[in-house]
Amino acid sequence: MDKSSLSYKEKKLKNMFDHIAMKYDLINHILSFGIDIIWRKKTIHLLYKFSERNIQKILDIATGTGDLAILLAHQFKYAHIIGLDSSEKMLEVAKKKIKNNFFEKKIQTILGYSQNIPFKNKTFDVVTIAFGIRNFQYIHHSVKEIYRILKPSGILAILEFSEPSNYWIKKIYYFYFFFMKRIGNFISKNHFAYNHLKKSILSFPYRDKRMNKFLKYHGFDTIHTQKLTFGIVSVYIVKKRK
Repeated sequence: MDKSSLSYKEKKLKNMFDHIAMKYDLINHILSFGIDIIWRKKTIHLLYKFSERNIQKILDIATGTGDLAILLAHQFKYAHIIGLDSSEKMLEVAKKKIKNNFFEKKIQTILGYSQNIPFKNKTFDVVTIAFGIRNFQYIHHSVKEIYRILKPSGILAILEFSEPSNYWIKKIYYFYFFFMKRIGNFISKNHFAYNHLKKSILSFPYRDKRMNKFLKYHGFDTIHTQKLTFGIVSVYIVKKRK
């Protein structure tokens, strides 16, 4: 996709991620108290549990600094993994981490957008998205693209923030955002970034049961849904209908 064709919001998000790329991992680990690492590992565990063992090709959308792609490479020994992201700076960090983990031949990174995935129909066995789907600017079109590039019965695994059901946990959850925004802004020196993080989480309409309904509408059947850490995040494992 030509950069000139991007919407104003897409350009702003791209610039935001470019700006915070070098501190992105540090801030994530601080703000989540390191639990984000556990969330990603649990997602990989569930994906492995509910998928076939002969997976050859995996696409990790919104791969960011490559954390999920690297975990995928460790778990799926014979799969080739491609990490797609719209931020050059985030991918630069990802490439360094991939090299440090000796996965240069196993993981490839490409610059691209979810609404225009540069691959042929029925290319991938699995698509993963960790904390990225809420930032899709054209979410319906993006999910259609994911459906297109997945093989029949291919698996889509999504890790995303959700909403706790417990009253007191929910109170703490919303109170936490007050501090999260300030800590993130202070470390990153980018006030838009963590204001956007708070807004994108709280305003995302497809959470919990709505996510499964949304994916069903686009041709995916639910295999497994699981809330983690009192419902702060959820993992959705769905399968493309044949």
